[in-house]
Amino acid sequence: MSRIMLHTKIWLFVLLFGMSFSAWAQSDDFNTWTKFKVNHKIDSRFSVSGDLELRMKDDVSRLDRWGLTAGGSYRPYSFLNFGVGYEAHLLSLGDSDWKLRHRYHISATVSFRYQWLKVSLRERFQQTFDRGDFGTHLRSRLKLSYAPTKGIVSTYFSVEIYQSLDDTSFWRADRMRYRPGVEIALAKCWSLDAFYCYQYASSQGRHIAGIEVGYSF
Repeated sequence: MSRIMLHTKIWLFVLLFGMSFSAWAQSDDFNTWTKFKVNHKIDSRFSVSGDLELRMKDDVSRLDRWGLTAGGSYRPYSFLNFGVGYEAHLLSLGDSDWKLRHRYHISATVSFRYQWLKVSLRERFQQTFDRGDFGTHLRSRLKLSYAPTKGIVSTYFSVEIYQSLDDTSFWRADRMRYRPGVEIALAKCWSLDAFYCYQYASSQGRHIAGIEVGYSF
């Protein structure tokens, strides 16, 4: 229990530091992401899921977007998971103007555990359709988690790279995300993920404080 509390305190410090850092960052924007997720496990291999998300931007003064996602996953082996999903985003353009954007994604995740350490690598191909235009990206995410076999608290840190597939510069990273967080099993079916994320992009960096509530049945 003492090791769990120690790791939890360390990651909470990282979260608070990242959130306070945004207070004096001059060129970056502070955002909040809030998500509610539902997952239904059909059997040991198949599951379906959906989530509803709200994002705020411009130092939490403006609504950024509403997002709705539906998807499914297939786990042929304990260390391998395949997923597909469809997303619809309602984006705010300001002055009460909105636009609808569509996206689909296909992903593969490889993971393994060594004692309390869990490592996962996810590769996701996504294509976004926006008023006749489309953008294609490959998202690569490495995630390290402190995941004890007993206890309700797990801390993690992930790094994600967005690579554009729309031009010849394949290794051009459109953005990068650095995300430490804490996952807590609130009850048998409920979970909570509290995180801080820094998103680096050439146009503008973003400091993001997020909460994700999950329900599984």
